[in-house]
Amino acid sequence: MSWLNLDRRKAQLVAARDLRDAISELRLILAMVGLTIAIPLACAIGVRGLALYGGGTSVVNRLSVVGAFFVVFIPASFSLVLALESFVGERERTTLEVLISTPLKEAEIYAGKVAAVLAISLTLCYGGLAVYCLAVFPGLGYFPLDVLIALALSTICQVAAMVAGAVIISLNARTMRAANVMASFIILPMSVVLQVEAALILVGRAEFLWGFALLMAIVAIVLVRMGFNGFSREALLARDAGLRNPLGRALDAVRASFAARPSFVRLVWMRRVPMLIAAAGFPAGALIGYLAGSTSLIPAAVVRPVLTSLVSSAGDGGAIEEALAIFGHNLLAFVLVALLAILTVGVSGFLLTFAPGFLLGFAAALSSWSIALTGIVPNGIVEIPAAIIAGGLAIQVGAAAIHMDARGGWSRRVLAALADYVRALRWLVPALAVAAVLEVFLG
Repeated sequence: MSWLNLDRRKAQLVAARDLRDAISELRLILAMVGLTIAIPLACAIGVRGLALYGGGTSVVNRLSVVGAFFVVFIPASFSLVLALESFVGERERTTLEVLISTPLKEAEIYAGKVAAVLAISLTLCYGGLAVYCLAVFPGLGYFPLDVLIALALSTICQVAAMVAGAVIISLNARTMRAANVMASFIILPMSVVLQVEAALILVGRAEFLWGFALLMAIVAIVLVRMGFNGFSREALLARDAGLRNPLGRALDAVRASFAARPSFVRLVWMRRVPMLIAAAGFPAGALIGYLAGSTSLIPAAVVRPVLTSLVSSAGDGGAIEEALAIFGHNLLAFVLVALLAILTVGVSGFLLTFAPGFLLGFAAALSSWSIALTGIVPNGIVEIPAAIIAGGLAIQVGAAAIHMDARGGWSRRVLAALADYVRALRWLVPALAVAAVLEVFLG
């Protein structure tokens, strides 16, 4: 299905239909008015009250920017509810068959659904931001235009990512209850994203927000493409509610994912591209870490406690206890990388090699390369290749997670990638044990 060949006029018909449904209920209209007017005015009253009763200029200025983030975030969260309801709501209202039976292309239906939710969500976000700015900044003597523009742009990308992810869930859920449960896969990552955005706003550097917006734009594009590639009206109609024995089907899928998997050597060769990406993470991290340390871009006081904690994590007991502590630390990192591979679309696999490379480069900037390299020899000869293999397999899990096919099979592909990772642990876990012994007895 090509999203470039869709008829925009027909997609607008679908969007207009959904917009009429959204504004036809009084409760939804009242909620939208509250999000757009009541909450921004309440936040504005708080900021103006603080300014009136002497909260301090710097405090008021900083709080006014945080308030802008707050009034934009709450309407953005409303988009999640609308997007989750886009397809599974049609199923429960028994109108899905009517929509699917129209001569519209699949891309036009999908684009119309996404456009309708985006139109409502962005109208609420920018309407609330406009009301807030008109109520707060006149007479305040402070107007952070650069930060507000960056916040407005990042809001578009953030809402687009949430909507695209929620529509994918709505496509694959059989009931609204199941869609609400599956929404946690969006809420949890987005809560972290929102905390990062709030921290960047507190810093007050607009360029950081521009970088954040670029990252969210990439995520939104990936999710939108996933939805376009995975939307099939035949598969959508085939998802009957209440299929029996879901636990048995899940166990059968797990067993099938481990069947006829390649050997370790062949697996490494088959996944050579993601492993090359993981391998590039170590020198890239070392270079960036060295530049960050030598230019004081990141203060040494921030990274030095991390280096100290890693050294002290070996423990102060005997050699066996130290080896067990190092082995347990590395094994935990490998397990967490696999668990986070789907949510981070494989970025955790890249970080598995990038993070130690960054710490190595930063340590070299504080001392010298010879001293820093002695800290990873000889254990690094075993540990780094193991991290590259594990990181490459985790990147493959992320690649499988973002690959959607109209014929289905998403769960099968992701489970097969996870099965490869689990089977590789039979070789990687002994390698980590050998690396721990080398670090304690020969390091």
